[in-house]
Formats: sequence, C-alpha cells, structure tokens
Amino acid sequence: MTDDLHPFSNPGRTKLSLVSRGLALPNGLPQASRWLAQTNGAETVLDLRLPSGHFCSVPVGQPYTEDSGFSLLSVDGNKAVLACGGEQEVVELIEAPAFYKQRTRKGSRMGSFASLHDKLLILQPFMGCGFFANKSDACAYCQYDSMLNEAEPPLRDPLELVEVVLAALAERDIDTVYLYNGFSPTADVGLSKLLPVIALLRRHLGHRQIALETVAPKDLSVIDALYAAGLDIFICNLEVFDATRFKEVCPGKAKQGGQDVILKALEYARRIFRPGTVVSHLIVGLEPVASTVDGMKVLVDKGIVPLLIPFRPLPNTPLEHQNISTLDDIEAALLEQYALLETSNIPSHRLRDMGRVLTPMESGVLDSSRTATLATRWSTSPLGRKVDGWLDGLRRHLRRKEEGRQTQPIHRLLFTEIAPFMALMALAIAFVWGVYSGAPEGLSTSAFYALLVFLLCLVLWVTQLLPLPITSLLGLALLPVLGVLPASAVFAFFGNPAVFFILGAFMLVAGVMQSGLSERLALLVLKKTGGSSKRLLMVMLFLPALMAFVMPEHAVAALFLPIAWEIVRALGLRKGHVYAQAIFFALAWGAIIGGVATLLGGARGPLALALLGELTGESFSFMQWSLAALPLVIGVLCVAAILLLRMVSRVKLDMQVVQDKFAERRLEMGVLTFKGWMMSFLMLGTVIAWLFAGHASALASIALVSVVLMFALRLVDWKQVETHVQWGVVLMYGGAIAIGKALSDTGAATWLAHTLIPGDMMGLALIALLVLITLLFTESVSNAAAVAIVLPIAMPVGAAVGIEPVVIALTIGIIAGFAFMLPMGTPPNAMIYASGYVNPIHMLKYGTILSLTALFMFLVVIKYWWPVIGFYY
Repeated sequence: MTDDLHPFSNPGRTKLSLVSRGLALPNGLPQASRWLAQTNGAETVLDLRLPSGHFCSVPVGQPYTEDSGFSLLSVDGNKAVLACGGEQEVVELIEAPAFYKQRTRKGSRMGSFASLHDKLLILQPFMGCGFFANKSDACAYCQYDSMLNEAEPPLRDPLELVEVVLAALAERDIDTVYLYNGFSPTADVGLSKLLPVIALLRRHLGHRQIALETVAPKDLSVIDALYAAGLDIFICNLEVFDATRFKEVCPGKAKQGGQDVILKALEYARRIFRPGTVVSHLIVGLEPVASTVDGMKVLVDKGIVPLLIPFRPLPNTPLEHQNISTLDDIEAALLEQYALLETSNIPSHRLRDMGRVLTPMESGVLDSSRTATLATRWSTSPLGRKVDGWLDGLRRHLRRKEEGRQTQPIHRLLFTEIAPFMALMALAIAFVWGVYSGAPEGLSTSAFYALLVFLLCLVLWVTQLLPLPITSLLGLALLPVLGVLPASAVFAFFGNPAVFFILGAFMLVAGVMQSGLSERLALLVLKKTGGSSKRLLMVMLFLPALMAFVMPEHAVAALFLPIAWEIVRALGLRKGHVYAQAIFFALAWGAIIGGVATLLGGARGPLALALLGELTGESFSFMQWSLAALPLVIGVLCVAAILLLRMVSRVKLDMQVVQDKFAERRLEMGVLTFKGWMMSFLMLGTVIAWLFAGHASALASIALVSVVLMFALRLVDWKQVETHVQWGVVLMYGGAIAIGKALSDTGAATWLAHTLIPGDMMGLALIALLVLITLLFTESVSNAAAVAIVLPIAMPVGAAVGIEPVVIALTIGIIAGFAFMLPMGTPPNAMIYASGYVNPIHMLKYGTILSLTALFMFLVVIKYWWPVIGFYY
C-alpha cells in the first residue's frame, strides 16, 4: 500500500478513488451530452484518461458522487482540471461515442443496449434479466425499475448486435466485446440462445476477444458449446463469499443452487478455457474485507481470476444506504489480489481496458515499488493482443477437432494437428527423392515409377493421411505425369463395367431404403421372433446377414443401428452391459459376414472383378462369387452365433418392453405403399437377373437398366438417391484399377511379388499366406483398399505357380470382407464403436477369434469345396 497520501501521486490510487467514489460536478459540465453516457440503465459515467494512461469510467450525478473528494473544476476542449485536497491534475476527457445516437435497421437506438468505454464494448443481448420477474429474486445491489420484467427475457436480433459492433469499429478500435447474460429459468440459463450470437460475432471480430458475464448454468455442457462457438472469457460471479450474506444480497442466485452451482460452473469452465480467462467478481464492501480475501484465495486455488468490484450504492435499490468501504480497505484487498495472482502464476492480462474497476494488472500500480515486467508489457502491446487472439483461435480449432478430449494439453493438440502435415511433407520428399534416384537393377524406369506411385498410395491408404478416394485421385494424376501410362488410358478406367455395377447397386439400395421396405421387413421379422432375449439376439445377427446379401454392409448397419439403440434403451441397459454389447456386435458381425455372400455386399467384390478383368482379361459371374463364398459365410455366421450365445448365457431380461417399442415404430410407419411394393418387385427382379447373368458388363447393364426403371416409375427422386450413393467409392475404383494396371503392364507387380514372396511357396501354403496378408491389411484400411493393395501383387505370384487368376481374385476379394478386430476396419465396426456400448478390448478379442475362424474355414473351403464348383489352385 502506498504511503504517499497525495491524491494524484499514485495513478492506481487515483483511479481507485475515482471509480469507487465518483466525481463531483460543482460547476456542472459544459456540453454534457458530448461527454456523458449511461451504463447499465442506472449510472451515468464520464470517461477520462489520467496522465499515466490509466483509463477510468467515473460515475457522476449520484448522491454518493456529490460527496466525493474529487471534483471537476473546468473544461477546455478535451482537457479537464480535477481537484482533490487542494491539488489539481489535468486529465483527458473522452467523448461519448457518436454511434449511440444511430439506429439499427429495426429502429432500435444503439446506445440503448450498448456502451463503449475505450476499447471495451459492452452489449446487452437479452432484454432484461429473469430475476426481475420476481422482485424478491433480484440482486440487492442492482435492482431497478428500468429492467424488462419477464421470467424468460427475449433475445435481441443478433444482426442488431453485429450492426453495433461494426458501428463501434468504424469509430475506434475495439479489444474486447463484453456480453451480459441475465437469468432465464432453464438449466442453461438461456446460454444456448447465445451460441449463434457468439458464433456470429466471432466471424466479425477476428483476433479480438469476446467475454461473457453470466449466471451459473446447471447444464455444464453449454460451457463447452460456448467455447466452441468462439467465447474467450467466461465470467460467473460469486459476488459475496460469506454464505449468509450471499443469500441476502443474491436471493435469486441462492434459489438456483447458490455458491455451489457457481463454483462448479467456474471449475468446469477452467478445464475448457485458457488459463486466466475464467473470472469471478467479488464485491468489496458488502462483507468484511477478510471474507472477501478468503473468497479470493478459494478462487485462485481453483485457477480462477478474482476481479474486485468496489461497491457503489445505486439509487432505488435495497442497498442504496449501504456504507461504502474505505479506500484503505479496498486498496488492501486489491494488493492481496495482486499478490495471490502473482504467486499462483495465473495470467491476468486478459482483463484490460476496464474503466470501472482496477484490473488485476493495475492493482500492482498501487505499490509504487513494483514495475511492469517484460511479459506484462508484451501481453498489453497491440502485437501481444493479436497473438493472444490468434492463439485463442488455434486452440479452439484444435479442441473442436479433439471433442471429448478437452483436457489434452495444447502442445499435444498442436502436435496432433501438425503431425499429418509433417508426415505428408516427409512422404512428398521421399517420393521426389525416389523419382530422381533411379530404378533398381532389373526394373525399367516406367515400372519403377509405377512402383513408387503404388507405394505412396499404399502408405496413404494405410495411414489415411488423405481420404481414400483422394489418394486414388493422386495416383491417377501421377501415372500420366510420370509417363507410366497415357492420360487417356488412365482416365478411361472410370468406364470399367464394375464401376457402373456398384454405382447402380448403390442407387437401387437408396431406393429400397427410401421406400421403407428394408425397415418394414426388419420390424416384421423382429415381431415374429423377438420374444426371448437369445432369439432376439440371433435375429439381430442373421437378419442383417441376409439383408447384406442384397445391400451394402454399411447400409445394413446404418439401418439396424437405430433398432439396436431402441432395444438397449427399452431394456435400460447401461454401457458395458454384456447384452448391450452383444446386440451391437450381432448387427455388425451379421452385416460384415452377410456382405461377403454376394457382389452387392460391398465394394471389394466388384473391385476384384474389375482388377481381374483389366489385369488378365478374365472374369467371374455373380453366381460364381456366391457359390464360392456361401459355405464360408455360413460357417463364420455359426461361429459368431456361438460366441454371442456364450456371451449372454447368464443374462435374463424382460423382452416385452422391446416388443412394445417395435409395435410403436410399426404404427408410426404404417403399411407399405404402392411405391414400396413396386420397389420390392424391381429389386427382386434385378437380383434374379444378376444371378443368371454373365460377367461384369452384363451385371453393370442390368444395374443401370433397373436404375432407369426406378426413376421412370417415379419410385424415388434424384435428391433422395444422391445422399445414399458413395461417390468416393467410384473415385477410389478408378484410381485403384489404374494403379493395378500400371503395376501389371510395366512388370512392377511381378518384380515386387518375386521380391517379397518366397519363390518355393506354392499351392495351399501360398494361398494361406495371401489370405493372412489380406486379413492384416483389411483390419487397418478399408476392404476395397485391401483388395487394391494386395491383388495386383498376388496376380503374378499366382500365375508363376499355376494358380488361376480367377481363384486369386476370389480369394483376395472374399477374405478382404472379414474385418472384425478394429473400428477402422469396416463401417459397421466404426458405427458400433461410436455408440459407446462396445468395449474395444472385447472387439479385439472376439474379432480375433472370428478372423482366425475365417482364415481356417477359408482354407478348408478352398481345398474341398472350390474344386467341386470348378475352381482349382
């Protein structure tokens, strides 16, 4: 505390005196409308700047200000003479902003809900505070009649707030936009309504900071949303630390949970926001100073910045006759605040340009022996403020991408964001180095370039640094640039019949889903068979498997996922419950296994067909694929059923609630429409035609004719179909086929195969090795990517030992469908993992069993069954 009692000797004490005691106007104020402005609907203030540079918003025109020791003697231009204790000081007056008199496009006067003090713009988004709807709930220090007394105050048009911001920015620079949120009788106290407002302001404010002062929400999740929307500073006021006094001063807040709710909100916000940006006001003068100091200590221990507000008695409030604390008491509290923050290392520079209080940084000025540190000077400089704003934006971007991991340190989040770029740069450098390093002995230049493109795409497919279709496009672009294949040949691969087959299949499935046929069929079967928990579980396994015969596995999983949710919710099962896990495993396993049975279950079969045709000129039919795959599908399904039944062997549940839920959904859907019946006949006819068709070109033609009929009969419209077609798969097909063709035509595939695979391995041993390699790839990349990686290499290996190309293609295409162990292996796995009900350890455990089952059963099937249907190895 300063020992120099001269009124103007210490700028900190001068500001403290002015903002807490106000300024008397014994001679009035010339051109008062030029200088004076009203804040918070009750106080009139005069903005001025001391010779030291300290900005002050000084109350005037109140009963307590007329008793102030400071008075304004004269005004000359924008200079004014202040007097106190026989001494005088010349200060700079700051004009009230001109935009106060402007009106928004809706006719509202901007000054009625906004005030600008130096670089601090204060906005009132809500038209009042809900505590004023009941007089006994209003805070005793701010109750006045000008508030709009509605329990849930209306929100202003957000664009009006933007108009004010733009008008203020046109007049002077702004550092902080400060929003007030009163009380609304909801769990989030109205904060959800502010989310679009904050997001809108953020788009206009750039690096400038947005602060929000609010009543404590009980729904803490809204705090995450506030940060994500663009909020920088979260302020929730404790006001008074003494519990008894708190109830007297803030009765409305006390009814809403009191200090406990406030502290919980502050602690939660502290985990989300940057250090030094979670703040709580304590009013000095409404309780003993020792109690206020105790409150500061509690807040600082929790990492929260206390902001001390000198009590000022407003007229027509219950506390209008409350005595004001002595300057010595306020100064002592401010110095204690400064010391606490300094020892705790909590940054305090985010609270700045606040004219009505001494900010934590300014509190240090009260001790004349203290000087501003280099860090303080940097943080308050224009460049430092901009850097802070940019860091806020970066941190928010990183945390939004890492949703659910808010406690991650910023350096880890930054590394997570930068690592992919570094990896891509390293890959690019390695690729360029490879291009200029020259081909190894025994490999032509074009073959070497084809191999480099394949290896680059392989790494990108496995790491997924780029989306799978984009990686394929990269391969398409590099092959003609490096002279491996002519551009006309590369881009012609998009015309492969298999591409149009899968495209047509996706469109037909979109029609089936839009007609409601698939969901009605599922509900009908569940109605007939869902009487017991074990029977329901088997239905959730076998029904998706059957539907995956004619629908892509991801579409089947997407159809049954809501049904699984309803089962789990109806039974009241918590996360981790064995039956809940079993239900989700059943739908995923059923979709995955059943999707292998036909060429319609996923993209891997048509891709294997396309690569086979491009690399060898041979083909296989829809029926041949199904005959080759069905025994394996049945065997793995049976093992999956045994696993599921063992999981729930001791579970007993009341299934009536589940049947009630299904009945409700059936009532909501009604009967199948005429269009639904037409769609079912069209799909049935298409599948029959596929079964008896020849090879790829016939399959594609049937699919496209059926699509045309679907639109000609007006069963769907284009917009409905667009949302269900996986256009990325089409892009990936073109790239994968082109890369495979380049490897084959240049001889790179043969060279790579002989380099990686032992030359003396042949027959069933070679098949087993290829199956194992494919299973490993299909767990880490998509099924189709696994086929694109392994098949071009496997073809020349098989040819060298006399294995038919069709056998190799069927082997890789079929086994690539059995991805059970990891979430990224296939869409159904990713969907059930995202539900939160599936333990990843259990997914790995049971998935390993199923993958090994598929491996051994496949070897049995290829040895004993495939020769029967005409396939030899």
